[in-house]
Amino acid sequence: MAEKEKFLVLLKPRDSKQPAIARAAQYSKLQPDIEVTACRIVNNFTEESKDQITVEETAYFETMKRNYPAISNFKFKLIFNKNIAETFVEEARDGGYDLAIISANKRNTIKDLFISTIDSTIMRRTYVPLLVVKDANSSSTLGTAILIALDLSESDHLRELDEYLVKSARMFADKFNGEIHLVNCVSPLNRGLMSGDTGGSKILSGTTINRTGIHFKIAMEFADEYGIPQDRVHVVEGRIDEEIPRLSEILNARMVCMGTTPRSTFFGSIDSIASELVLEQIAGDVFIVSSEHLKTE
Repeated sequence: MAEKEKFLVLLKPRDSKQPAIARAAQYSKLQPDIEVTACRIVNNFTEESKDQITVEETAYFETMKRNYPAISNFKFKLIFNKNIAETFVEEARDGGYDLAIISANKRNTIKDLFISTIDSTIMRRTYVPLLVVKDANSSSTLGTAILIALDLSESDHLRELDEYLVKSARMFADKFNGEIHLVNCVSPLNRGLMSGDTGGSKILSGTTINRTGIHFKIAMEFADEYGIPQDRVHVVEGRIDEEIPRLSEILNARMVCMGTTPRSTFFGSIDSIASELVLEQIAGDVFIVSSEHLKTE
């Protein structure tokens, strides 16, 4: 990452709660040299209204800025564009940012998971590592666990993406008082299986998983390579959107780190909304790195 880290935060409309900004402020308190840019993208405008909107949004930012004194390097960027999600993704990619942060929108019904909301689109198309925040106050009630979720059994999973996830999780752990845990998420033998088997998680039973223990062995070898203690290695078998929230609750995890690739069965085909389902069911943040990010490195 750059010498001075640059965070791009999607600013919600005026009078809305700003959990993404609040999380950036918490990080800035621990690392004051972070440069935070609050990006407000206005999609409801006319050419005649731009000047007035600019005055109003700038004034709102200056007022809001006073509520976050921990952010010493605080900037504001106003963009007029009809497509908020695509514009934010492009700004994050082209602006040289190290991390993008957005607030999660609440899903009220199951159909919301299949409608491309702003945060959903950003999660699926991001080029820059992305942090999705549901509740900025969760850091005071959750533990220190930062859970790296991988499917090490997939023959075509990207090792480079795994390595980047570990590197990123360690950055969060080192700078923000976290504790890295690794979970090897093994796809069920029957893809139609609706519930998994957490018997392989060390935290639950201390036993190895079925299928001759090979998945636990793979996870232990990966953990040893990256200096992750054995007692923080877990193996679960089943649907990712069920098993990760279950383990997160047990660990009281503050963050789940995931990698996404277009072709991976981890988040491909029927599991394309797995990260959003996980986000809905955990109390902490979700950190996402797309394989598309690796192409821009």
